[in-house]
Amino acid sequence: MGKTKDLQRQIVGKTRQAIGEIIGDQDLHDDGKAQAQRGRGKQDKQDKLSELNPLKKLKQLT
Repeated sequence: MGKTKDLQRQIVGKTRQAIGEIIGDQDLHDDGKAQAQRGRGKQDKQDKLSELNPLKKLKQLT
């Protein structure tokens, strides 16, 4: 998935987590936290791959 989709997953997850905390719904809070971590995990994986291939960042800059 693209960075936009991962970012969207993080935002939706954090939103669900906050709403769950506000209304006292622990399941919603936990689901949101897991969703945000999935989005962050994929982004971290992509960043590590970029570190392994320094020319990839160069391609993104040009």
